Amino acid sequence: MKTLLTIIILFVSVAVFGQTKTLSSVTNPNGDTLLWFKYQNVVINDLALFRLDTTTSTFHFRVWKTNQVLDVWQNSDSSYAAQLTSWVTERTPPKETQTDRTLIDRKTFSKDTVKNILNFITTSEINKLPTDNLISGWKHGFDGVTYIIEFATPTTYSFKTYWTPKAQDTSLQEAKFLEAFVDNIFEIANGKATWNNFEKSIPYECYNVGGTIRCKILTKKQKRQYARERKNYRQQKY
Repeated sequence: MKTLLTIIILFVSVAVFGQTKTLSSVTNPNGDTLLWFKYQNVVINDLALFRLDTTTSTFHFRVWKTNQVLDVWQNSDSSYAAQLTSWVTERTPPKETQTDRTLIDRKTFSKDTVKNILNFITTSEINKLPTDNLISGWKHGFDGVTYIIEFATPTTYSFKTYWTPKAQDTSLQEAKFLEAFVDNIFEIANGKATWNNFEKSIPYECYNVGGTIRCKILTKKQKRQYARERKNYRQQKY
């Protein structure tokens, strides 16, 4: 408990150019946002992405869905850029030591596409939507999908989670809005086609996608080849 309190205090006390950075929803006591925040920072480290709770960028928006994350930010010359990151982690058979390999693909965008993405974020007013545990009637569960939206300026940072909008009551307008936002922004970023091409290139026998293990259908010979490749990787690694 002492350690957890120390972590919370450190997060809340981030300083930028002598100013205290205001954090929103990171340490919300009414939900599990803090747990998601801590877990997501592990993923951010694995993917070599920027920590937005400490960034000094004028504008940085990030939205997460299953095994893809879209970043939009303002550069120091006032231009804007965007990047779509897709990734999977390898999973080995139960009796094998895990390889801990992560395959990452990054896609950048043309100026026109960046402009379209940025305009959609601005006109949607998505940053006005509160995190799900502050929305009356928003239910939570143990499976499903959780979308995460981060937004940062030099002095503010928000971290918002949304558990499975499609599982919410059909009358909950905030859930419909969030689901449509995620669908539309990843459509502008061509996320589905990017993922399909990326998945075809995955060199692992089995891999984790959103907590589900997917495995290729292989012959016995192919399975032995994959096993030898994993063995060779471990030997080179250590």
